[in-house]
Amino acid sequence: YAERLSTHGVTFRLLARLRTWFYRALEPLAPARLQTWHSGDLLNRVVGDVETLQNFYVRVIAPPLSALLIILGSSLWLGHLARRLGLILPAFLLLVGVALPWLSQKLSQRSSQTLIAARSRLRILLVDHVQGLADLTAFNRAAAHRQDALTQGMRYEASQTRLAHQHAWQEGLTTLFTNLGMWTLLTAAVPLVHSGTLDGRLLAAASLAGLAAFEAVTPLPQAAQMLASSLEAASRLFGVVDAEPAVHDPPHPLPAPAHPALALRRVRFTYPGSPRPALDDLTLNLESGKQIGIVGPSGAGKSTLGSLLLRFWDYEGDIRLDGHPLRDYAQDTVRRLFAVIPQRAYLFNASIRENLQLARPDASDETLWHALQQAQLDDFVRALPQGLDTFLGEGGARFSGGERQRLAVARALLKDAPILLLDEPTANLDALTEQALLQTLTQLSARRTTLWITHRLFNMEMLDEIIVLAGGRMVERGQHADLLAQGGLYARLWLLQRQQTALEI
Repeated sequence: YAERLSTHGVTFRLLARLRTWFYRALEPLAPARLQTWHSGDLLNRVVGDVETLQNFYVRVIAPPLSALLIILGSSLWLGHLARRLGLILPAFLLLVGVALPWLSQKLSQRSSQTLIAARSRLRILLVDHVQGLADLTAFNRAAAHRQDALTQGMRYEASQTRLAHQHAWQEGLTTLFTNLGMWTLLTAAVPLVHSGTLDGRLLAAASLAGLAAFEAVTPLPQAAQMLASSLEAASRLFGVVDAEPAVHDPPHPLPAPAHPALALRRVRFTYPGSPRPALDDLTLNLESGKQIGIVGPSGAGKSTLGSLLLRFWDYEGDIRLDGHPLRDYAQDTVRRLFAVIPQRAYLFNASIRENLQLARPDASDETLWHALQQAQLDDFVRALPQGLDTFLGEGGARFSGGERQRLAVARALLKDAPILLLDEPTANLDALTEQALLQTLTQLSARRTTLWITHRLFNMEMLDEIIVLAGGRMVERGQHADLLAQGGLYARLWLLQRQQTALEI
């Protein structure tokens, strides 16, 4: 009883710490290194694999220790009564407690690995099915995808069945050898009673003590089976925990800079597995208080530049912040300087208030309404029955794409950082809302360094400088009027967009 109480208490405390430990290891890997794992696989590791480890202490570590004490104690006591009894009992105990677990571990090792992998693949399919159900339904692929999940579920069930069969054989053999051990003790003890060597009153005690001793070793074959599953689960967890982050903080980071001026010199970056660099030999200055536009066709490297400035990836070349290498600052210090409006902002399954307070936890309702007004969303939120307490649903699914984008704008405005990083800030907006929001952003960006990353060439004349990227390289730079006069890539993109706008009208 003491063993069960203590081991279960330790196990539950360790499970709570394991999840925290795993999340702390995940956080530095985001977002760069986490792209190598599927979200369903990560979910399986943080839930399923951690739960598998709860068996490690209760069913893998504790039973052998308890069995060792029981084997020694019962064998010494029976050996004190009669030497032959002290030899018979440990022989059967070792058969049940060592030979059978070794055989069980060998037989279940592959099945346990298959079970863990099948469970992971099943959860990946289920997560994909739930998250992509709308698209699957629209393309009439829901039934086929559901059948894939059912097939994988049957494979998972088959793996469980194989382990259950192995467990049943192990239980049967354990029961067989346990009873054989008790009968062997009786067979050896009866002649000792007849000869007077053993007190007849101890005959029942000796046989029942031997039977009770087997209760300590019967969990050992299952412990061997659980060991294989626990090792596979632990291997999957450490496969993530031991991964090296793409970016490291310096040992002695610099304090926050006084002037958030940025300068890039011959910066080059290639995504893992990509045949060509996303940015190649990029050199430019982002002076404090200036508004710089980064434009170009899709795949030119615009968003990649923003990711490098936010220290999501490491790079070749030199990026300097206030005259010091960007690598000399802690990642959190750098990110505190940026208010970001990403192209695809993530909204949490919480209220509007909680999503906005992500940028400023102590913001009052008055401050939140002011940010919503600047983002052209206050009238919409006021019309909701619950106002700021309205829940958005997972990923903001209850709002339209334009409404989600304006919430992201409001959240960025709340942060009030010295550098404003806008990555397609007006995506998914209608023309009128886009124009109103652009005017608001223009007013707000007048007093801070602003980096406009966009392929929509509207209001470009307000920018101090425009950088044109193509194939990861800078091909043009200058002001709007000068670039149009050059008749290069920027002029062609601007003309093409005007023609498309005219056709839409």
